[in-house]
Amino acid sequence: MTTVTSNDEAFRKEVQEGSIWRVIIKVCVPLALYSWISQLFAVLDTLMASHISSEAVSTVVYMVQLQHIVLAAGGGLAVGGGILIAHAYGRGDWERIRTVLSTTVTLCIFLSVVILLVIPVTPAILRLAGTPEVFVTQGSTYFAITLLGIIIQFFTTIYISCERCRGRSRKILMLNMSVVLIKLALTALFVYVLEGDIVSIAFATLASYLILFIFTLRAFMKKDDAFSFSLHHVSLKADVLGPVFRLSLPSVVEKIAFSAGKAMVNRMAADYGTDIVGAAGISNNMSGLLTGIEVGIEDGGSSLEGQLYGSGKIERTVRMYRHLQIGVTVISLAGFVLMRILTDPIARLFSLSRGGYDPVFHQNICTLFHYELFGCLLLAYAYSGFALLLGLGKTKLILAINFARIFLFRLPVIYFFQNFTSMDFRAVGFTMAISNSSVGILTLIACEIVIHKLRKKSAPPEIAGEN
Repeated sequence: MTTVTSNDEAFRKEVQEGSIWRVIIKVCVPLALYSWISQLFAVLDTLMASHISSEAVSTVVYMVQLQHIVLAAGGGLAVGGGILIAHAYGRGDWERIRTVLSTTVTLCIFLSVVILLVIPVTPAILRLAGTPEVFVTQGSTYFAITLLGIIIQFFTTIYISCERCRGRSRKILMLNMSVVLIKLALTALFVYVLEGDIVSIAFATLASYLILFIFTLRAFMKKDDAFSFSLHHVSLKADVLGPVFRLSLPSVVEKIAFSAGKAMVNRMAADYGTDIVGAAGISNNMSGLLTGIEVGIEDGGSSLEGQLYGSGKIERTVRMYRHLQIGVTVISLAGFVLMRILTDPIARLFSLSRGGYDPVFHQNICTLFHYELFGCLLLAYAYSGFALLLGLGKTKLILAINFARIFLFRLPVIYFFQNFTSMDFRAVGFTMAISNSSVGILTLIACEIVIHKLRKKSAPPEIAGEN
């Protein structure tokens, strides 16, 4: 028999009837704080890689997008499963929650076996993906180790989705803070004390992920809990697999296409020199100090939107979205001003390596970030918009928006700059500003259309114009 705690019941009622701002603060603020701190540590992680050499940081930056391609498969399954769990939570359907969770975990187990089989041929896969040989030489072992960490992330992502749905944002914050602190400490030890290379960074990452994996296993093994794994609840029936795949596959394709597109941009950026790949990656990490907060808003908001939509409260779902829009507007404006002030000192830190200070690398980072930061102003509305669309299960629409982001607003733009203008590496920065701004505007438009259709569909016949 599947059981649920009184706290779960109370939180479900609070989401549906309590103060919207209070619920957002309770759920989204800890997630936003965690996301920002995680991005800060990602910046510090990249900073440590840059201490090794500019070639090392360029390799890490390049491999990150390939890692995201692999992670997209399990991450997409977690997205689909998370949406269904949020909908079931809103309805109070505890048996459905356990069935979806158990089935999603099983699918991730099969996927993990496939990845384990390809790890021995990592260099060949990198070359097949068109990876420059200099990155293959330096990064194949690094990439193979990170694949093990990605397998762990498949399961921890599902666990985090469940905890987020239950409103346990502070627990998520504390757990993940432990992970990033351990990762930072180990990376600092390997790089600064033991003078290791990027392979040691990969080992530090893997070790830190194991901490969260332990908590994941403990949670999934709880007997009879609605949010635990049960072999008996694993279902291969169409009414379970159908919705999981219908929601997950667009998310998988979207994440793979997005990461593949960014990898293609990195290859095109390499035409200006491998250092530009590193500078662009650092610029992206710096912008992440701003957008990382908005990612936390998206994560928490999508769970809240999903619960409200699952309970049939359409107008409250829309009101939640409007509140999230206000939140990301304030964050983007304040963050823009702060990051403009901090650009030069942060970039200077990345320009220091074992070989000394590199003023050219410093200037390249500042130049690219100058343009990318402007794109972050409108990009903020993509995060509040994706929270709504994910909550509604509109993963196909998110797929279309991110396809446009890469294959309409990014790759063609940088191709144009490279082939039809005399612009130098600044083309990379211009491209990021144009694509990020465009996707923010596109998401705004898409959400208003969805809201209009949602209201029309849920209105009484005489209001909706039905006979």
